[in-house]
Amino acid sequence: MSRLVLLLAVVAFAGCGSSNAQPKDDPGAFAVKIVGQIVHNKYSTAWADLHPLDQKVAPYAEYVQCEARSPVIAAPRTVQVLSVGAESVAIGDGSFVESKAVHVRLGFVGGFHVVQTVHLVAEHGKWKWVLPPARFRDYKAHKCPVDADSSPPPSTT
Repeated sequence: MSRLVLLLAVVAFAGCGSSNAQPKDDPGAFAVKIVGQIVHNKYSTAWADLHPLDQKVAPYAEYVQCEARSPVIAAPRTVQVLSVGAESVAIGDGSFVESKAVHVRLGFVGGFHVVQTVHLVAEHGKWKWVLPPARFRDYKAHKCPVDADSSPPPSTT
């Protein structure tokens, strides 16, 4: 009996350090924070919470320089979480993982609204956001995701 209890304790303890332990932070609030950073052109701050595999594809200097080439010029007046749900999402190594898909509604002057989905992945007990697929492909191809004909990212050397 004591062996069974010990085995269960070991299994439970091993699960505590898993890289996908669910964060305690509210995914909706975290997504709103990331959207706020991006729409206010705080790319260096947003990059810090980018998923590590996406950080490898879009290194810090490249990400910040590329995103700054097309800054957000009309920040939303309101940011509202519409829903949070479970959704499978591709990450940088080509695998699919469970994510929280946070649907965020951005409200602009004149009554214009846009809904964006922010995918969050649990990583070592914290939320990390992932690049949208088109941006990920551009960074992987060493292009700034400004437009289809964009030039390569600026050299940092």
